Amino acid sequence: MNLSDTIFDEFEQEIAKSEYQRALMLVGVFFAAMVVMSFLNFFLLDSTVIKFYGGSSIFFLTLAYLLVFIVYELGVIWFIKKRNEEGKRISNRFKVFQTTIEITYMSLLILYIIDIKNIYLFIDSPIQFIYFFFIILSILHLDYRITLLCGVLSALQFGLIVFYAYHFAGIPVRYMPSLPENAYYVRCVIFVLSSGVAAFVANEVKRRVKSSLDFKLQKSKIEAHLGQQVSRDILTTLTKDGGKPMKLHATVLALDIRGFTQFAEGLSLDEIQDFQNKFFGPVLDIINQHRGVVNQILGDGIMATFGAPSPNPLHADMAFQSALKILEKVSQLCREGIIPETRVGMGIHSGEVITGNIGNENRKQYSISGKAVIIAFRLEQLNKEYNTQLLISEEVRRNVVRGNVTITSLGQVRLKGLESQVEIHQVAYEG
Repeated sequence: MNLSDTIFDEFEQEIAKSEYQRALMLVGVFFAAMVVMSFLNFFLLDSTVIKFYGGSSIFFLTLAYLLVFIVYELGVIWFIKKRNEEGKRISNRFKVFQTTIEITYMSLLILYIIDIKNIYLFIDSPIQFIYFFFIILSILHLDYRITLLCGVLSALQFGLIVFYAYHFAGIPVRYMPSLPENAYYVRCVIFVLSSGVAAFVANEVKRRVKSSLDFKLQKSKIEAHLGQQVSRDILTTLTKDGGKPMKLHATVLALDIRGFTQFAEGLSLDEIQDFQNKFFGPVLDIINQHRGVVNQILGDGIMATFGAPSPNPLHADMAFQSALKILEKVSQLCREGIIPETRVGMGIHSGEVITGNIGNENRKQYSISGKAVIIAFRLEQLNKEYNTQLLISEEVRRNVVRGNVTITSLGQVRLKGLESQVEIHQVAYEG
């Protein structure tokens, strides 16, 4: 699955989550309505008022209606969770169906009480404001069309109820609505206007969610691309603190493929690239496994650091063990015929380094610099003089677990470009 598909799935999950929250809120609202109605009916309302509004039968009918609605919404919640677990999206068809059922269900309750019970004053009851709950919560559909549909359905159905009450039924005087007919049609217009505002909000929320996920997609693509060019630790450092300079105590490993220039002269470009992939692939894996960071990959060598940019108290031993594994792996690749006979030279030194971006506003590069880097490369070059494959400094030797490997001191040497001498050690490896 590519990044675009992943982000699309996240967007669909956000919609499913929004649908789930909406259904859950409806359950909460209607349960609260049941509690309030019960409290009013049994503790606050006078028996005369209750009788005027149709007696307890109306109360229990409404209560039963709300209970059935809650059961329906619980079914919707179950359906949404099931679709989400199966990785399936919530279709617009389902949203239209759900909206139509919810609005119509409440309208039928009002119509039943008006028509069967002849209580036309019920048009003025607070239950009409339930339409506004549906309009507001329709924002969570994250689809302005569904929100507009909710408003239009509310206005249409409530308007038809009013029209029926005034023109097709005989209204007892004591149950006459308190307002003229046109006043109720104004409420229908308000339903539509409210849905228009809610639709704008729904579309804006959806746009911002999508914009946020698009930004995440672009960021992921950039990170995926940069992750192939620079190490993950460096990428993390760049995004976290902008690559500002830091001083760290770290270990630098410099590696060179011996005789690569002469070896490459007799090969085509494709053959050179094939060799580099077969050689560097396992080497990079070994460095990563030992928490190293590859700073540079040259045609015939590598520079890696351990303990920078992420501090690691075991950086010297990690670099040392990594070098041993590289020697072992190169020997194995040669024995198995994956690459031709190849020798490497490696130098390892521990010391203070400076990490961070260098350059100007137009072009910057993350760099590791310092005396430790210079010494590591000088040790790598000394392998030619001593006919060795791995040389380490005294600073490294003091902090490694040598195991069965033989480490022999070669004494103090003066390295090119440095005034002070450095004690170096040869690491014997028989591959």
